[in-house]
Amino acid sequence: MDFRSALDTVTAELTPHPWEYTTPDGVTLTVIPAGLRADAGMAEVYVRITASKTVAAEYAVTTTDLPALIGALGRPVTAEWTLAPRWPDGTHRYFTDGGLALAPADGGLSVVVTDEDDLSAAVRLPDEQRQPLASALRRALDVAQGWEDDAR
Repeated sequence: MDFRSALDTVTAELTPHPWEYTTPDGVTLTVIPAGLRADAGMAEVYVRITASKTVAAEYAVTTTDLPALIGALGRPVTAEWTLAPRWPDGTHRYFTDGGLALAPADGGLSVVVTDEDDLSAAVRLPDEQRQPLASALRRALDVAQGWEDDAR
């Protein structure tokens, strides 16, 4: 293998790859690890909903909070669920900008993202997309944790 091929392989392995789902009416849900160095438990995965060219919202979920979101997606969403952000030591973060919520919807679920400017966007997913979303979040969690400093 030559140098260029080796470099391309390493770059591809280090580059976070997004997961996307687009509804028939054009609303897109995207999951992508930030790919930035962070303290343990604080690396981020962006959950972005793009409803149109002018309506979009993005929320950064930390590696501390991702397991709770993945757990909520592990079973059908039958009640409203809101992500409660925490610090790596488990204490609640009271002052955060934006948020993420799940709600039951006819035949599936709605994902609602509010960004730091209080702009919200929502996407409705059929239930068969619930597990692929959870899987994408698990993979993004693995990638994000790889960017965390191991010093605790």
